[in-house]
Amino acid sequence: MNCGGPITVVIGGTELMSHAEPILREFFGSAYRYAKAVVDYGVGSVALATVDGSIAGAVVYYGVNVGSIKLCVIYYIAVVEECRGLGIGKVLMSTVEEVCADSDVYVATTWFGNEPADRLYRSLGYVGYTWDELRRLIGRRAVDRLLKATCGYDDDIAYVKPTTNDDVLAILRHVVEAAVMTLIGFGARPA
Repeated sequence: MNCGGPITVVIGGTELMSHAEPILREFFGSAYRYAKAVVDYGVGSVALATVDGSIAGAVVYYGVNVGSIKLCVIYYIAVVEECRGLGIGKVLMSTVEEVCADSDVYVATTWFGNEPADRLYRSLGYVGYTWDELRRLIGRRAVDRLLKATCGYDDDIAYVKPTTNDDVLAILRHVVEAAVMTLIGFGARPA
């Protein structure tokens, strides 16, 4: 695959999932089915990156209101191995951030030791926290809600980035202000 050409990103839903599946399956194994379910149920959206007509990367993401804040959850992201390190992940993330610009916070989780994800998120201004660190900083109730909203696991790392220059931890404390969690859609955007 030629990974050096121009990157094109398209946004959609179930119509793009069949194209994203092979990349997600290769990187996440059978766990990709969770991303597929999120899209199949109409909760999540897909951002698909192509280079010279070949699929080079995919992101599954969704929006959720938790308490009084609106989260954009980057649920799964993967770039084909031979195209990593060429900016495709950054283009995908930037596209998702544009689509989710009316959110208060971007949140992504991954397993501890996922170095490619760690480099990508940190290069885009995300700050990584263990859930135990977040419990000390924003409280157990807030973290419990965030774990549910992100479908995260207690041994994951949570990467967070506010959409404004506000203190992200101050924003995250507001997830306990209401007991209702509401899934929201960002809608498809033309390529």
